[in-house]
Amino acid sequence: MSEETLPLVDYRGNCHCGAFKFTFKAPELKKTFACNCSICYKIGYLWCAPPKEHFVIVKGDEKDLKSYEFGNRTITHKFCPTCGISVMCRTSDGKLGLNLRTLMDVDVAALPVTMSDMANKPPLYQVPDPVVVENIAEGMNVYSGSCHCGAIGYTVVKPDKIVRAKECNCSICYREAALWIYPPATSVTFKGLESLTEYTFGVGDTFHGSCNICGSSLRERFIEPGRTDMALNVRTLNGFDLSSIEIRKSDARDFRGVYRM
Repeated sequence: MSEETLPLVDYRGNCHCGAFKFTFKAPELKKTFACNCSICYKIGYLWCAPPKEHFVIVKGDEKDLKSYEFGNRTITHKFCPTCGISVMCRTSDGKLGLNLRTLMDVDVAALPVTMSDMANKPPLYQVPDPVVVENIAEGMNVYSGSCHCGAIGYTVVKPDKIVRAKECNCSICYREAALWIYPPATSVTFKGLESLTEYTFGVGDTFHGSCNICGSSLRERFIEPGRTDMALNVRTLNGFDLSSIEIRKSDARDFRGVYRM
């Protein structure tokens, strides 16, 4: 049976805050697609491309999503301006791509991933200049990162090397595709925080920060009494090989109640 004649399944998805909700019909999802280009790497997209005639917006408006383009500007990436979640993209020839991380009631993590090698496709991504930190003690490890557009940058100085990160499956971290490390907040030097949008929900003790220009998820800021660390998303480190570290999975899907939307 060809894909064109397979029965269609109803799927629904949304950004985290629920300002943008959608449905689509497609044959049952058996796999997803990822890409190692500069933007897909930082955002952590998992893609599907349903027929655009089966895509329906049920809340919000696509024009209210923030749009981001770069390079040859053949793809427009769209994310929620409130919660920062990257939802979809449109190509210049009219094709639709949806970020499967935004789906409800689907175990997207269980789907096999087909990887596309686009990291070296022209035009090559120009890595933003690192944030300069002076007077670094001998023997310290220095890592620099940024959002995709470069409006926000940071440098973290650590006595130890980064050898592991945490992947959380809660409703927000999974949508962000975040891989977290937890350095002391005082060890991180930022620039461009005027371009950071923060979003919190639930009990309001964690503020998720993303770039309001390109949608890259960068950090978590904690306000719990006595807490002095912060979370950094190592996907946003420049020149860093994620395959070189251990990814520890954290099951926090229902930690503070079931996420419903």
